[in-house]
Amino acid sequence: MNNKDILKRIKKIIEDDNLTNSEFAEKIGVPKSSISHLLSERNNPSLDIISKISSSFDDITSDYLIFGHSQQENNSLELPGDLFSDKDIDIPQDSVKESNNKVKSIIIIYENNKFEQIDKL
Repeated sequence: MNNKDILKRIKKIIEDDNLTNSEFAEKIGVPKSSISHLLSERNNPSLDIISKISSSFDDITSDYLIFGHSQQENNSLELPGDLFSDKDIDIPQDSVKESNNKVKSIIIIYENNKFEQIDKL
């Protein structure tokens, strides 16, 4: 996830829709100052901003904003019916228990391409 690339895509949305920064802020439901700080690179794009943009624009997905994948590319991917079935995953439980890696956050991506991030408290 590259913040500069996300910012380029946000600027492209604003330009393609012929919106002022204020109109864009109003459309996604954030203060004008949030967009000003974002576009001036004072702040990085947050998941909240990404979520609000994808909710406000029918043709924009969070996947596009984060990774640059178009909706058409997403539709062409063939995914197995159940990504998390026990048949598809063969992870020895001992290796997971012995790992020093700790979960920092989890990103849940829904079928409608909306997502949420759950951070460890």
